[in-house]
Amino acid sequence: MFSMRKKLLLLSTYLLLLFTVQLYGQSSMLVIRNVQIVDVASGQLLPGAKDIIIEEGRITQIANYGTVRLIGGFTSFDGKGKYVIPGLWDMHTHPDDPELWRMEVDASDRDWLMPQFVVYGVTGIRDMAGSLAVVKEWKRKGASGDLLVPEIFAAGPLLDGPNPMWDGSVGISGPADVKTIVDSLRKAGVDFLKVYSLLPREIYFALSKYAREINFPICGHVPLKVSSSEAAKSGLNSQEHLLEILLECSDRESDLRNNTIDFGSAKGLDRYVLKQQLMMDTYNPEKAEKLFQTFKQHATWHTPTLNLWYKNAWFEREYEKDKALYKYLPAYIRKYWTIGVNDHLNYRDHQGFIDIKQKLYQKYLELVKAMHGAGVKLLAGTDMGANPLCFPGISIHDELEQFVRAGLSPAEALKTATINPAQYLTIAKDFGSVETGKIADLVILERNPLEDIQAVREIKAVVKDGKLYEQAKREAILTKTVKQLE
Repeated sequence: MFSMRKKLLLLSTYLLLLFTVQLYGQSSMLVIRNVQIVDVASGQLLPGAKDIIIEEGRITQIANYGTVRLIGGFTSFDGKGKYVIPGLWDMHTHPDDPELWRMEVDASDRDWLMPQFVVYGVTGIRDMAGSLAVVKEWKRKGASGDLLVPEIFAAGPLLDGPNPMWDGSVGISGPADVKTIVDSLRKAGVDFLKVYSLLPREIYFALSKYAREINFPICGHVPLKVSSSEAAKSGLNSQEHLLEILLECSDRESDLRNNTIDFGSAKGLDRYVLKQQLMMDTYNPEKAEKLFQTFKQHATWHTPTLNLWYKNAWFEREYEKDKALYKYLPAYIRKYWTIGVNDHLNYRDHQGFIDIKQKLYQKYLELVKAMHGAGVKLLAGTDMGANPLCFPGISIHDELEQFVRAGLSPAEALKTATINPAQYLTIAKDFGSVETGKIADLVILERNPLEDIQAVREIKAVVKDGKLYEQAKREAILTKTVKQLE
């Protein structure tokens, strides 16, 4: 007779066979074994280790570890002790920044920015202004396999007033021109419209009205002559950089808008510093809460770009930390990211100006915390491009850390670069979480990012469209980038 131990062994073997599915693998199949899945929607780990089966660029099955038996040829990645999150999105980028066009851009060098997004786990970007032809060429090269490229949603040219701020913008002369311009951009293939700061009120409202009529997304800077609440109510569905919010939250809003405040003999930069300080000194939490509820009511998303403000306020110190990354940049960007050349690095010898930038950054942290607490939806964006120390790919890790510094939990910060972008872009059917049926854009981490957001920096592998980029391959891409840009 069988001993009790043998009976139990036979029973366990039988149960294992009973609940094990047998599949025949193919050479194109990728299996990530024994990995912990971060459920970004709930902010928790899925219970137990999982096997993720990927075929033809999509996740076809997620099973408990060891319950699927694969036979035949396939690629396997051992995820024991590792954590998988959805691919990250940078929702404010300018890889072909019009501000840089004056710098004799080398197109072949510019291409080397693209793979860096994916290397650092950024599998999708929102291109907030640049040449649509360049974006289309990147997409073509990505589809053909000639270049490693993230998913791209693109605005094409900025929409600005009659005298635009930057090269390549469309200057709109009057409301009558709006329909023709928008229709031409849609025909050209833009994914959304981006408005800019110098748009006059009447042109902005004509633009937002037409965008609503045709149900086409519109986002961008709140124009200087429009309030944040007006922009939200008129359909600006994502507002960038926290612009114009402090003004609307000030007890002196009317005086500030009408330029009736006496700043004495202060002019130019000194007047700017006093104005910014006054807005912070007269910040009214009750007005702020009312504004934030307007954002929530009208489903207005916000991309604070906190790291942009931080890097600019403490540029000299942060440059010393980041200068080793300059070798991954084309020469024209390295040149532009220099004091005396870069428009964002002016007045570094004016201590009052530097001090107010640092104070504004601290206030922006408070704003983000309050907005999040009020239920305003947030997006992670870096403003990568002409802005110094805003690097492709890696800077999204900085932005997530900034969200945590502002008071979000690591799980809440992760949402701003995963499920929130997918919801905002209305592509959650395919992106934003690790689920069966979705496109296999994944980041495999050494540590649990729900415990420490800095874990997003410790990337073991990236999966883009079902293709595996392990550490050696990612390092090889960076090495080749440096060589090509020498």
